[in-house]
Amino acid sequence: MARKHTRPHPHAEFRHRSQIPMPAVEDVEQRLMELLSPSLLAPRQLERRDPRQPQRLIRMRQRILTLPVIVAIVVSLVWRRMPAVAEVQKVLAREGLLWVAPIRVSAQALTKRLDVVPAAVMGQLFTEVCARLQEQAPAAVPHPSWAPVREQFPLLAIVDGSTLEALRKKTQVLQQREGLVLGGKIMVIVEAFSYRPLWQLYTEDAAANDKRFATEIMAALPVGGLLVFDLGFFSFLWFDDFTTSHRFFVTRVREKTAYRPVRELSSSPYYRDEIIAVGRDRSNPCRYPLRMVSVP
Repeated sequence: MARKHTRPHPHAEFRHRSQIPMPAVEDVEQRLMELLSPSLLAPRQLERRDPRQPQRLIRMRQRILTLPVIVAIVVSLVWRRMPAVAEVQKVLAREGLLWVAPIRVSAQALTKRLDVVPAAVMGQLFTEVCARLQEQAPAAVPHPSWAPVREQFPLLAIVDGSTLEALRKKTQVLQQREGLVLGGKIMVIVEAFSYRPLWQLYTEDAAANDKRFATEIMAALPVGGLLVFDLGFFSFLWFDDFTTSHRFFVTRVREKTAYRPVRELSSSPYYRDEIIAVGRDRSNPCRYPLRMVSVP
């Protein structure tokens, strides 16, 4: 019987993952240690809620698996793509992680500590690291041809949202909920060329629509700024808000969007640049014309 060959899955999240972590890269680790300095991690006291009495806070003991060690483990899990906690245990004992010298701990101890680390503490660290990144000078454009674009706008930014993966039902609250329980939704605005995070938002509502955060996103974009987003934010009302507030955007057009050409700006065999009127339906209007650039 002939063997059936299947093509690799195009989505990175569903491909077969390597069981070997990525090697440490000195430049990357140096950059991480500059952002996550001891002064940022040391003064924090870890507290968690008592699972039996949620209103009571329990101070977590800090012996070996302190907050700096936990942060080094979590960051290394992500950027070195470690496949499991058992692999973290081996690397931690053999060579250490980032600013943590080699130490021996059991996989069970690692798992228990990661299960009880307060998510709010990690969220605060992320916010403070983002603030440090924003204080740095903007990155250079990838090519000189982008320089006039940057000069035209005070900020070039990209916004996108992502639904987090399912949670492990280890707590009594999660065990009482039926079906799959997702980890919520995160929304981030990053600078176009450097990908520095400029604004972030988290909600426990994993089914929240992207357009629900339109007001907060617009407030984070300065007047005259340009925002790039996908079809999840496609809304004629939001397009009008950009026009009235003197902000700009770039997005794709939906296939079934009805529009009427108003004026052609330029064209060639390879592209067409024109002003169009959209939102012809009275129940879903778009008061202001838009500019559309299309390619065959």
